[in-house]
Amino acid sequence: MSYRVRRKFTGSKFSVDGQICKVFLEPKCKYRDDFYLWNVGFAVGKSNRQINDWYQGRKNKRARSLQGKIVGRSGTKILRKAYEEVFKLRWKIEPGDAICIACTSGKPDQQFRVFWRWLGRHLDIVGNFDTRNYYWYRPPNPTDPVWNHFNIRGLIPANPLIETTGSVYFDCFSVLPKVQDSLLSTEQITDLLFPVSTTGPFLEMPT
Repeated sequence: MSYRVRRKFTGSKFSVDGQICKVFLEPKCKYRDDFYLWNVGFAVGKSNRQINDWYQGRKNKRARSLQGKIVGRSGTKILRKAYEEVFKLRWKIEPGDAICIACTSGKPDQQFRVFWRWLGRHLDIVGNFDTRNYYWYRPPNPTDPVWNHFNIRGLIPANPLIETTGSVYFDCFSVLPKVQDSLLSTEQITDLLFPVSTTGPFLEMPT
């Protein structure tokens, strides 16, 4: 990437059956040159203050009351809605960046299995069974050869919840030659993009 991009904390809030759910998306660290890993967090609580205290790691009764809880009294209904919010928020990160959904509740094994019901069916999401984390990389992947030849501009597919595999992968970004005076033909661009369409999903596990 030839320009500096400032990564900003973002999130969303919604309610189900009178319960408040907040989804957080926060830049954590660089995992490759110019590419960032984002942490995803979400919690269900009675108030904004309770959820904020939990996310900020406060040592008080409000925050402790959420420890070990995966969902509230609404069960998987609120979890399904939270995933939809995460899938929408993921388009706010830069191309090549990754999001990490970490299972850090008081019952991480159970949390990982619950999350697998939704995330396991998405071929563009990588699960690490050792660390109990899930990863998604916004196309193009950091090792994609298009970074060597093009400037990349992120695009959002018509359906933001769609799996970003196959032809949809190429709907997630547009390319412009780095050397402005060197216009490439459609065939040349296709030749440069073709190796991407024949490789498997990106499997690097950021730390």
